[in-house]
Parts: sequence; structure tokens; C-alpha cells
Amino acid sequence: MHKTTKGALATGAAAVLLTGGAGTLAFWTDSLDVGTSNITSGTVTLTAPTCVGAGLHNWELDGAGAYTPGVTNIVPGDVITKVCSATLTLNGEHVGATLAIDTAALVADPTTTLDTELAATATFLVDGAAYAPLTAPGTYAIKSTITVTFDGPAATNGSKLGDVDLGAVNITATQTHS
Repeated sequence: MHKTTKGALATGAAAVLLTGGAGTLAFWTDSLDVGTSNITSGTVTLTAPTCVGAGLHNWELDGAGAYTPGVTNIVPGDVITKVCSATLTLNGEHVGATLAIDTAALVADPTTTLDTELAATATFLVDGAAYAPLTAPGTYAIKSTITVTFDGPAATNGSKLGDVDLGAVNITATQTHS
């Protein structure tokens, strides 16, 4: 081989080595660990409620006496009430909660319209005071008064002999970010 050919090959090989081969250029790198930490999430916990009517029974009919589901028959204009107590615990930074009742599962059998003619509402006391959305972690005593109204003027014959499971009314606490 000629000296010029050998020189050209050596120069080409050196160029390939300097550029890292295959047309890429290698740079030095280094990395550092940012430290070990665990992420721990908080909780929103609502205990099972203890419920009574105003007169030491489960549901109360028109503020006067016990309403017994499956035994007492309601008519348009009746109001059924239940009072429930529970404990709400909020754990976490910037945690808050709103309170409501969920009646999505309040459904009648398909032969009646009773479920659409009932209106369920709730009022809440938090630690004995009027409810406002909660904005701080802590443990709170929740008292809810649940009212189910069978609207008289809106009643139709389609609600006769209806059956709705009142056990489908749920108290809910929904986390907010405060």
C-alpha cells in the first residue's frame, strides 16, 4: 500500500473515532439523585351513620310518629324525616370537603313512577353549627336531617302502589382542595 493511501485511511479512521462513529458526537453526562422521599396521600373518611327519627325511631312520618318502611303507606303530601349522626375525618394538606346526599339509587319498580315524585333533601350541622363547606383537616361531628317529600300537587296515578327502597339514600362527603 502506498504511504498516501495509508495516510488517508488513518485520517478517515481518526475522524470516525472523534465523531463517535455513525455520525454521532458523544458528550459526557452525569446525574444526581434528588433524594429519597415517599409520597403519602391523605383521606376523607365518613363513619357509618347512626340514624333515628325525632321520636327514637328510624323514620318519622309528618313529624308525628314512626314510619315503618314496607308497613306504613304514604300518600301525596306526606313528609318522611330521619336524623343521622356520623364522624367525618379529613386528613391531608389543603383538604376540605362538601356534604350532600346521593339519591341516584332511589328507584321504584318499573310499574310505578313513585321515585320521580319523591324529593329527597338534607340539611347538615357540623360540630353543632350550621353547615358550610369544610376547608381544613380535622375530625368533625356531622348531623344530617334527611327529608323525603311526596309532593302532593305533583302526584300522579302512576305513583299508586309504588315501592322505593329508602336505604338507597346515602350521605356523601366529597373531597375538595382548599
